[in-house]
Amino acid sequence: MKLSTKFYTIWLLVNVVFFSTSFTSSHPIKLTSSLIEYNPKTSRLQIECRVFIDDFTYSIDGTFTNNINLSNLSKEDKKGIEGYFEKFYPITINDHRFPLKYETSKVLEEHNVFILKFSQEVLPIKKGDQLCVENTLFFEEFAFMQTNMITVRVPPFINENYFEATFDDFSLPINL
Repeated sequence: MKLSTKFYTIWLLVNVVFFSTSFTSSHPIKLTSSLIEYNPKTSRLQIECRVFIDDFTYSIDGTFTNNINLSNLSKEDKKGIEGYFEKFYPITINDHRFPLKYETSKVLEEHNVFILKFSQEVLPIKKGDQLCVENTLFFEEFAFMQTNMITVRVPPFINENYFEATFDDFSLPINL
């Protein structure tokens, strides 16, 4: 093997090893999945959000909470989660912001998934209103690699619509 070919092969291997170990996450998919559902009888929004455990703890620790234990959340952890979602997942109706109230969560350790459930009483939604969702979860950490999938149900206006929030397009105005 020529010296230049040998050097190139070693250089390539070093770069592959460096780049494959330089990411802070153990999984290649950067994704969240959410369901936003409006109940017209109670005027409540119910939100379920599924995130990867390691992405969530990496993002929230040291900013909104310290050493969060997802299996046993303290009051401070729950407040931190609400603050985190207020910043990275604001929901507005006709430009009026409705902060999400933490209800419950579940850890699916074997799948590396953390399921969060929120609820918030809102004004009755009527034809002509605008619901706006800005889902920027994990964009600060993973930028363009991150995608946030959102399913929205607002009866009788929307039976079920699917949206994708990306680094370049994360604001989802929905005219009802």
